[in-house]
Amino acid sequence: MDERARVTKSGAVLLGDSVACDAFDAARPLRVVTHAHADHLYGLRKSVKCCEKILMTKATRDLAQTLNGSLKLTDECVQTLEYGKVFKYGDEKISLLKADHILGASQVLVEDAEGIRIAWSGDFRLEGTPVVECDVLVIEATYGRPSCRRNFDVDVRELLVEMIEKRLRGGTVYVFGYHGKIQEIMQILRNAHV
Repeated sequence: MDERARVTKSGAVLLGDSVACDAFDAARPLRVVTHAHADHLYGLRKSVKCCEKILMTKATRDLAQTLNGSLKLTDECVQTLEYGKVFKYGDEKISLLKADHILGASQVLVEDAEGIRIAWSGDFRLEGTPVVECDVLVIEATYGRPSCRRNFDVDVRELLVEMIEKRLRGGTVYVFGYHGKIQEIMQILRNAHV
């Protein structure tokens, strides 16, 4: 693997000289949280205590704060970034780019002093996530095996919206699931104006 990017035993994705993504790393002054799922919030309490800055989208901060009510994600330690905006740290430029996964999900791009562009793309859907122009790419491989690919003859999002709209005509609809999928379902329903 290129020395500009590597993954630690604790699961931190290290980009450039300063950035640790989705897990705590004591040697990195910056922590990036790509989205508010538990496996990407690993070590966030330590990061709040030890890192100079924690970067994330506003939606990710709000979701992470809600899920971890006792954790204070204040403006002093957290810098929220809009997609495409640049945060400068030393000779590096860090930006967050949209990832189609859950509300606020992002890809991370670090440009070093030599102009080398290093990217981390965690959880995402192919059809809704823009390609990041980069020289070095680290990518989530949870579903990288062909046997994990799910093929559907229908768009399951459309099917979900149709089913909920139909059920709403009869009264209240309850949707149960763990917080990641509930966030995704709520985003699908909002986009469909349900």
